[in-house]
Amino acid sequence: MQPIRVLLADDHPLFRSGLKNVLQADPAFNIIGEASRGDEALLLARGCKPDLVIMDVSMPVMDGIECTRQLKEHDPSIKVLMLSTYSDDAYWQESMEAGASGYVLKRAVDTELIIAIRAVMEGERYIYPTLLGGFHKPGGKAAADELQEEVLSPREQEVLLLIALGHTQQEIAEQLAVSIKTVDSYKTRIREKLNLTKRSDMVRYALKHNIISDKTV
Repeated sequence: MQPIRVLLADDHPLFRSGLKNVLQADPAFNIIGEASRGDEALLLARGCKPDLVIMDVSMPVMDGIECTRQLKEHDPSIKVLMLSTYSDDAYWQESMEAGASGYVLKRAVDTELIIAIRAVMEGERYIYPTLLGGFHKPGGKAAADELQEEVLSPREQEVLLLIALGHTQQEIAEQLAVSIKTVDSYKTRIREKLNLTKRSDMVRYALKHNIISDKTV
């Protein structure tokens, strides 16, 4: 399998260098370019055609959201993962509307970056879990449930199904061909997104949302 071609766009050289070091340690990634401004990132992306752009929200000349919007208009196949210090609802919602596939807070990059990249590259949408707790819209709890179901990725639903069926983390890891650490990360994200703590709660949620049937458990 060819390495994922990654373009880094962030106006902080030290942070960008840190990202580069993390990704270069994994042969699954190939850093093909770096930019410190949105307009530079747009120009580079059009030239080097990355598979993924890791994009800072706030950059000079052209911000990451506008860069994402123009980039996706030019080439919809390019995936964009937004990084930001901003936890406000407006930023991640606008980022997703612009065409980004994921939104991660910079303070969580050390634990969430690789998970987010894998989700995005598999065609899923990733939003840092704790951001969902601040989401408000008309409709109360029903609206919140709707959002939670929407942002539970196909892989997370798969993990939830296996958890609800009583599989151990080792069994889930073997079945999905991932590490136990990755399974644990998925489990944590599911709990945070859905505000669930017990397996019984996960079973009830999986039944309610037709992830499993009552004949399965």
